[in-house]
Amino acid sequence: MFETQALYQNDPKWKDVPLGHQNKETIGTWGCLLTSMTMVANGFGANEMPDSLMRKLMNAGGFQGALVIPAVMPNVVSGIVFKGFQPCENNPAPLAQIDAALAAGMPVIVQVDWSPKAGLQTHWVVIYSKEGDRYLMKDPYMYRGDAPDKKLYLTDRYKHMGNDPAQAITGIVWFEGTPSSGATAAAAAPVTKPEKIPVPANTFKVYGTADGLAFRASPSIAGGLMDRLPLHVELISLEPTAQAKVGVTNEWLYVQAPNGDQGYVAAWYSSNSIEEEEEKATAPKTGDTSLIVRPTTDGLALRTATQVAPHTMIKRLPVGSSLIVQEPQEAALKKIGVQGQWLKVKDVTGKVGYVAAGYVTKGGEPALGVRQQQKSAKPTADDNIILRTTTVDVALRKEPRVAPETLIKRMPNASELLVLDDTDESKIGVQDQWIRVRDIEEEEGYVAAWYVVRR
Repeated sequence: MFETQALYQNDPKWKDVPLGHQNKETIGTWGCLLTSMTMVANGFGANEMPDSLMRKLMNAGGFQGALVIPAVMPNVVSGIVFKGFQPCENNPAPLAQIDAALAAGMPVIVQVDWSPKAGLQTHWVVIYSKEGDRYLMKDPYMYRGDAPDKKLYLTDRYKHMGNDPAQAITGIVWFEGTPSSGATAAAAAPVTKPEKIPVPANTFKVYGTADGLAFRASPSIAGGLMDRLPLHVELISLEPTAQAKVGVTNEWLYVQAPNGDQGYVAAWYSSNSIEEEEEKATAPKTGDTSLIVRPTTDGLALRTATQVAPHTMIKRLPVGSSLIVQEPQEAALKKIGVQGQWLKVKDVTGKVGYVAAGYVTKGGEPALGVRQQQKSAKPTADDNIILRTTTVDVALRKEPRVAPETLIKRMPNASELLVLDDTDESKIGVQDQWIRVRDIEEEEGYVAAWYVVRR
C-alpha cells in the first residue's frame, strides 16, 4: 500500500499563496492538483510542501498561468516517472488499470466532481489503496471533521457523477516511482514466503517494466509484500504455460527472483523482451525536431490571417490540441504565451492557419488544474476521427505488431492522431487491436488501440 502524509491545500501555512504565474487564484482555492502531486512526490521520497513544490515547478516551466503541467514533475523530483493524463469525462474510468497500479504499490491521482451543481466542478484527490470495492483516498481539501489519520472513501464524498467509481472518476494523472523507505515501512512486516518449487525445465524469462515492482507472497493486491524489485529485473517464470499472461492487466505471474526467492509479480508490469523496454530510451519522439504547442483554453480560433474577423475563421480548437509550428523556432519561442502575438501552426488534420500566441503553451503535455470557465467557445465539430494517446511513449509502428524493427517513433501523452481508414470505432481502447493513423508530423503507421481514446 502506498503511504504518504496527508497535506491540505487550505492549510493556513500556504492557502493564501498565489497559484502559479498569476495573482487571482491561490493554493487554497485551486491548489488541489498541486497538493495531490506533493503528496505523491513525498510518498516517493521527496520532502516538499505545496508552496515549495510549486516554486520548483514554476522555475522548470511547470505552470501555464494557474494551470500546472504534471509532466514537468520528474524534472524537479528525482525517481518519478510521469505516465500520462487520461480523460474519463465521456467514458468509464479504467478501474482495472487503477487496481493494477495500486497492486504495484503506486498511487493514482484522480479528478472528481466536488459539487452537485450542473456540470463538472473539478477537484483532484489521491487514491492510495482499496478495501473491497471501495477506494481509499487522501483528499487535499480538509473538510470539518477530517484528520490525517481518518479513513476517507472516494464515493462516500464524491459521487455527484455517480456512485460507481467508473463514473465518479472523470480524469486520471498517472505517476510511477519507488516508494520511500518510510512509505513502505507498514508493508515491511515479516510475511510467510511461498514454499519453493523446482524451476521447470521448459520455462521462460520475463523482465520487470516498473522500478520498485512489488514482489508478493500471494497473487493479489493484498498479498504480503516480500520485496521491491528494480527496473528490468530478470525473472524466471515458474509457470511454463503462462506466456499469455505477460503484460496482461489483472493477471499475476509466479516467478523466481535473482536471489532465488519465489513469489508473485503483477503480469502487467512484465515484458518478454528487454529490447522493447530499452528501445523506449533511444527511439525518436514526436517533437524531437519540431516545435509543438497546445491551446490552454477551449475553442481557440484557428484563422486564415492575423485578423479577428468572421471571414478569417477556419475552426475552433479543443484545449490541449497538438499544433505544429510553421515558422522558425527561435522567433516562435519568443511569442509563446505573449498577448498580441500570432503563431502560424498546423493541426493534425493538415489545416494551416494562425492562432493567438498568448493562448498556447509549449510542450508535449497539456496543462491541468483550474478548469477554463471564462468565455470559452465550443470547439468546431470535426468529421474526422481524431485520437489521443493515453500514456507516454506510445509507439507508432510500420506494421501492426510489437517488434524493434517495426518502430517508427514514440509519442508523448495526449499526442493527436488522425485515423486513416474506415475504422470500426469499437476498436478504440480494445486490447490486441490496431488502428492505422497519421500523426502531427505526417508520419503514417499503426498504433495500439488500447493506448488511445477518441478526442
